[in-house]
Amino acid sequence: MRLQSHYRAGRWMQALYHLEALAAREGWTSDRLRLAGDIWRQMGDPALAAAYWEAAANPGLARRLAEVYLDLQRWSDAAAALETLLQTAPNDVWGHYHLGLLRAAFDPTAAADHLRRAGAAPVAADLLAALTTAAPDDAPMAAGLTLAENDLWPYAELAFQHAANLQPPYPEALAYAGLSRDQQGKDGSKLIRQAAAAAPSSPVVRYLQGLHLRRVGDLAGSLEALQVAAALAPLNPAYAAEVGEAYRLLDDLGNAQIWLERAVTLAGADPRFRRLLDDFYASLPGN
Repeated sequence: MRLQSHYRAGRWMQALYHLEALAAREGWTSDRLRLAGDIWRQMGDPALAAAYWEAAANPGLARRLAEVYLDLQRWSDAAAALETLLQTAPNDVWGHYHLGLLRAAFDPTAAADHLRRAGAAPVAADLLAALTTAAPDDAPMAAGLTLAENDLWPYAELAFQHAANLQPPYPEALAYAGLSRDQQGKDGSKLIRQAAAAAPSSPVVRYLQGLHLRRVGDLAGSLEALQVAAALAPLNPAYAAEVGEAYRLLDDLGNAQIWLERAVTLAGADPRFRRLLDDFYASLPGN
């Protein structure tokens, strides 16, 4: 059959043409809808793939739907698909892991149960520890911070937004949500501005504002925000190091060195800041 031949060869448009012609003659079946969804996913259109899989009304497609919904950040749909998956495959580690990530900020108790059943994944263990040690009101923020530390930025954004909604205006949560958007290539500017307006004297907010402004190319504004953060929290080595980096990006190497050396002093035995300073020395002209 030409449809199957084209599909096996990866000739997606030809396969789709023959599939649609077959459906026009004989009607759409669940299997044909599933196959159409598979083809559209292969062609890089997950939203259209999901539409066909939804129409197929096949519980066996729950895993594929969950994957697409997660990619599209259709969180409610993803959670529903994951629940369906776990009804048919209650020991599915992937399903428990991702449902744990989604539920972390909203239902820490349920999330913890899913994460325990997700096995030994390091992120699952870290997130489980954060949820079980945080006070209930602090759980959304604790979840967001853990997800951010593990570069799970879409889930982190979801958690930080929920934390901000629970305790408005919660400027630190807003700022972290903005950073999470930045890290995904979205625009975190609005959230960063809201956070800075609500808490201009928060070192965390000004620090995250500095990182955001650097990302969008406002190096002078970034330096100013980071200087404020460092003045508000003068013992924080990370803030001092970022001030040093801000000066370096502006080609003010003298001040960059001063601030990176300050970061090393503040950090004590933490080798990360020593490496930053060593890398800076190695980058100086003549080295």
